[in-house]
Amino acid sequence: MSSSSYRDNDARYGGALRSLSTDDPEARRRAEESRRARIASARSDIGAGHIAKPVARDERQVYDPAAVKNVITKPSTAAQSVHIILVDNSGSNEAIASHLRASSGYLLPMLRGIDAASEAAWVYFSDHSDGADIMQEIDFIQPNEAGDKTMLSTLRHVRGADGGDAPEAIECALWRACDIDFAHVPKAQRSLYLVTDVVAHGMGMRGDNGCPDRRDWRDSLARVEQTYSRFTVIGCGADKNHSALQPKFLKPERVAYDLIDLSAIRSDDHRMRITGNALLFLIARNRGPQTVERFLMALFEKWLSEPIFGANTELNAKEAVRRFGKYLEISEDEREALMDRIFA
Repeated sequence: MSSSSYRDNDARYGGALRSLSTDDPEARRRAEESRRARIASARSDIGAGHIAKPVARDERQVYDPAAVKNVITKPSTAAQSVHIILVDNSGSNEAIASHLRASSGYLLPMLRGIDAASEAAWVYFSDHSDGADIMQEIDFIQPNEAGDKTMLSTLRHVRGADGGDAPEAIECALWRACDIDFAHVPKAQRSLYLVTDVVAHGMGMRGDNGCPDRRDWRDSLARVEQTYSRFTVIGCGADKNHSALQPKFLKPERVAYDLIDLSAIRSDDHRMRITGNALLFLIARNRGPQTVERFLMALFEKWLSEPIFGANTELNAKEAVRRFGKYLEISEDEREALMDRIFA
């Protein structure tokens, strides 16, 4: 994902997403026409070999030590929904966690386009051997420039962790996520997302020393079901033995839709770059079919505009969007019609 500023990404992609989501039919028609023109221009640039490079973000203009909020409190009275994101911050998942930390200037404006009335809190977790670094938190933030400042400033203080044994303290991270004070936000408007390359203690991994707090992952999942209306998992590792254990996080009938398994993507760089968009896709999907369609439209345009897929940009971008399409509970005919609209 781009590492450019919140303002740049909001203007280019967040703004496009919001314009596609307007309730005004005429304004939406104009937005779709404008998008088709931009996609045609991007295709022309790709054909000519003229693909713009992402602009590096100058974090010095955003960082503010007074904006650091590294303890989760509760959502503000303005929050209509909340998203809690648990990110595996251990050594084996360092590339993914680091990339997500560097992508706040993209993730927040896209969240604004997807669910502007929401607030999100983040937990970067690892394992019990990491002491005070086992759970490093970012308080509830709104998806706006002030939230971007808080998120970037707090992320500057999130440290990488070792992780200890093979599993991570996911059983404890899930438990912590259920202890959060949600204030006025009802269960129906609470969503929990887990991003990890492994599983919790006791779920079957080799080299498992167990949870020193003797917490059972089944008990944690039972609490998640009581606390949240939606729980989804992004398996972001390359090890198929680990990904084969991750369906245990979910009820069997929900695995096909609520576990995004990225282990089939062999390129570490590709998997790293797609993880944040997988998270945004799940948030958009939770908002409903129209929101997920608008998000995938904006995402496809972004992928054509930036060179993350190299010479085969359009082919690979379409393949990546189709991969997300598998996680929609719609018929094949509906899926193909959706892809036609997205690919303009």
